[in-house]
Amino acid sequence: MADLDGDGRLDMVSGSFPGEIYWFRRKPNGTFAAPEPLKAGADRLNVGRAAAVAVTDWESDGDSDLVVGNIEGQVWLVTNTGTPKQPVFGRREPLLADGKAITAERGDAGPCVADWDDDGLADVLVGGDSGAVVWYRNAGSRSAPRLAAGVTLVEAFGDHGSLAAAPKRSALRAKPAVADWNGDGRPDLLVGDFWSEGGGDSRATHGGVWVYLRKGR
Repeated sequence: MADLDGDGRLDMVSGSFPGEIYWFRRKPNGTFAAPEPLKAGADRLNVGRAAAVAVTDWESDGDSDLVVGNIEGQVWLVTNTGTPKQPVFGRREPLLADGKAITAERGDAGPCVADWDDDGLADVLVGGDSGAVVWYRNAGSRSAPRLAAGVTLVEAFGDHGSLAAAPKRSALRAKPAVADWNGDGRPDLLVGDFWSEGGGDSRATHGGVWVYLRKGR
């Protein structure tokens, strides 16, 4: 959810399996308008299959930019070259950490932008098909973000096949979000996941959301 056109109402922005990104404008009555595909120039913006999008003001210039992952594990930055009320998106660029393009382990990147270490700067957290969640700290500034090398917050899930019983932690296809879940003033980690049990015609698939409460400062 993000106010993409600066009208004071939170809109919905969603990725799609083909890789396009859609904008659902919030109407004054609280409902959403039909989806509009975001464009880069005259063409529809496409970041690769299974697009997972986070909206953020990346350079703190007052407008909404996009950080987007795809099924190949790539993470892209799409900068808004327009205004807070009239977004115009440019070409996608690889999001770098420690000078290297961020790639999610085993693909299926799901990025989240949040201030994980409470230093006032926006960091990036990325989940992937392996189940791992990696934190990339912003070692730059608000107007010129520079991401450091990744630190693993959640280790990869060991089993990639069907399970005999429900897992006791987040499993595969990790999609992170950050919120103060228990109201203690510290950011906590929420992780959506996927897992399956059984095989053949009896195979069942599941998904859930796990909460990892922050310890220490």
